[in-house]
Amino acid sequence: MIGVNPNPSRFSFHIGKGLSDSGSGSSTDVLAAVSDCVDNGAHVISMSLGGGGHSTIAENVYDDAYDKGVLIIAAAGNSGSDGYHYPASYHVVMSVASLTSSSKLSSFSTRNDQNEISGPGS
Repeated sequence: MIGVNPNPSRFSFHIGKGLSDSGSGSSTDVLAAVSDCVDNGAHVISMSLGGGGHSTIAENVYDDAYDKGVLIIAAAGNSGSDGYHYPASYHVVMSVASLTSSSKLSSFSTRNDQNEISGPGS
C-alpha cells in the first residue's frame, strides 16, 4: 500500500488491508483489519466496501472500536434501494451515500435512515 502524507510529522497513517487486490475477501478479514487499525492507534477508519447482512460478531467489533474513540466511516452501498447494507448500517458506523455532480443522490446509492452524510460519487 502506498499513501500520500504531506507532513509525516503532523499526521500518521496505518493501513489495514482487509480485502485482496481484486477486492474480494471475507468479513473475518475485514474485521481483522479493523481490529489491527484500532490496536495501532487509529482515530478514523474509512471503508469503501460493503456486503453481507447483519452480524452480532461484527457489530461487537465496531462497537468496541467506537467505545475506544474510533470514528468508522463506510460506503452506504450501491444497491439503489433502501435496504440495509453492512458495515454502513451498524449504528456506530457513519454511512456515506453517493451524489451526482448536480448534488442529487446517485441512482445506484443505497438510501435509508442510516445515511448520515453524502459526497461526490458519480
